[in-house]
Amino acid sequence: MLFFKRALLLIANLFSLVSVAQIQPCIDVTSASRREAGAGQGVYDFNNKWTPGSVITVGFIDGTKWQWDKVKLYAPIWSKYANVTFKFIGKSQGNEDVRIRFNSQKGSYSYIGLDAKNRLPSQETMNLGWIDNKGTEQQLKGVILHEFGHALGLLHEHMNPMSNIKWNKPRVYAVYMQYEGWDRDMVDKQVFDRYSVSMTNKAYDPKSIMHYPIPKDFTLDGYSVSENDDLSPGDIKLIEELYPFNKTLPVTNTTIVWSKLQNLHIDYNVTENGKLGMKVKQNFLIYNAQGKQCIMAVYFYNAENGQPLLDKDGQYSSSDNHVAGYNYFTPNFQNTQFNDLSVFMPYDQLELGAGNFRLKCYVAIFDPDLKQIVTGGYQYFTFSQGINIKEIRLLTSFDDAGQQLKITPAFTISNAKGLRCLAAIYFYHDNGQPLRDHNSLYYSVDGNVSSTAYFTPGYDVTLYDNTQTGFIITMPYKELELQNGAYKLKYKVILFDDKLNRLVTSEYYYFNYTQR
Repeated sequence: MLFFKRALLLIANLFSLVSVAQIQPCIDVTSASRREAGAGQGVYDFNNKWTPGSVITVGFIDGTKWQWDKVKLYAPIWSKYANVTFKFIGKSQGNEDVRIRFNSQKGSYSYIGLDAKNRLPSQETMNLGWIDNKGTEQQLKGVILHEFGHALGLLHEHMNPMSNIKWNKPRVYAVYMQYEGWDRDMVDKQVFDRYSVSMTNKAYDPKSIMHYPIPKDFTLDGYSVSENDDLSPGDIKLIEELYPFNKTLPVTNTTIVWSKLQNLHIDYNVTENGKLGMKVKQNFLIYNAQGKQCIMAVYFYNAENGQPLLDKDGQYSSSDNHVAGYNYFTPNFQNTQFNDLSVFMPYDQLELGAGNFRLKCYVAIFDPDLKQIVTGGYQYFTFSQGINIKEIRLLTSFDDAGQQLKITPAFTISNAKGLRCLAAIYFYHDNGQPLRDHNSLYYSVDGNVSSTAYFTPGYDVTLYDNTQTGFIITMPYKELELQNGAYKLKYKVILFDDKLNRLVTSEYYYFNYTQR
């Protein structure tokens, strides 16, 4: 289950805050399943979007005519750019796709896309508790657009994996722990974590309607995000990709070949003919193609830069040498329904190296003349191959009471669940000369000063940092084995897998040290 509340108010500076009780934080309660496999290949998928062309029914469980009218005014703005239609039923009968309450005590939130179908008929799928006369017209518009963005499957933009917000964690912890009663784990999940893949903009977009406000005292560099009350160009581009417009014709037409897409489903991490991969299943109706060979094709792209994946071996390839899979089919009737027609794509045919890759794919149907007649919206997913670490930062403290150096490596590691990995630290003079070991207590295999710590990731994607999720490498001062004097030193950390293969090397950390 996924649902979100959107923060409407900026949180003022903690020390000048007049009424902290007015804080209205976004809540993300997610139980999205994670892959349980160890190192290897796999996919994470958070798509919950409707089929392009869907008519989404909307009913109101309670509320006033004024509140209903505000929703009817602003929600359809999405339909200018997305191939979906909101059909407002009026008083809810319990069978609408979206069912709205206006409970002022529950804030504003929406279930994400198709997750709304998991709610009981008596339950709301969206709450608009801030649609009242206390907000400006722009704020009302912003809340409605934001929550209907969630209803279309979009997630919070501040959790975009490319956001790189430099949070002032002590300040954020202090505010939410004091005034919301959250613990540190709750703050981590609601504020600091990022989606492994998300229905967010391709590049981080602080102007997105799906980004909630961030006050400047919540960041280390004064970065802030104001209230966004309208769709950004990035929002428009994304929703157009997810819900493309396709040509439709009257069913009375008996000559032109056309198709209407229905449900799409992707099975990840399945094996076919001895190969691990993904199976894309598409339901659709095709008209006026009886007895003629048509094609269902799936095309794959890098979601970060929008570029198609390049084919190298010619096995799963489009005519322009891009990665693609196909299935040929011949309709038996004038108007033919296909259920779960599928295309299998082996992971090795994505032709990517080790790492985490944010990808997207879409389905297209071609007529007998190889003319594309319909296309589905992009499906976003993250493909992970081999143990991967994107970067490593070093958090250093000098424990003079304990006479030791304490280093906490901060990084995210993927595909290493249950594997006993190693972190090793190596010390050097400023000129690059390694510190030599003499007593065989803290040393590397080549006789230089070193210290190590083992770590075993508990999840397929595991975050290590300086909270309770981290580990510390210690180095007693005396084990640097230096004569009395002042020194300019540096160190680096290297992470190894369970077979002692090098995974990643940090940048150098420089420091001054005096031995007395």
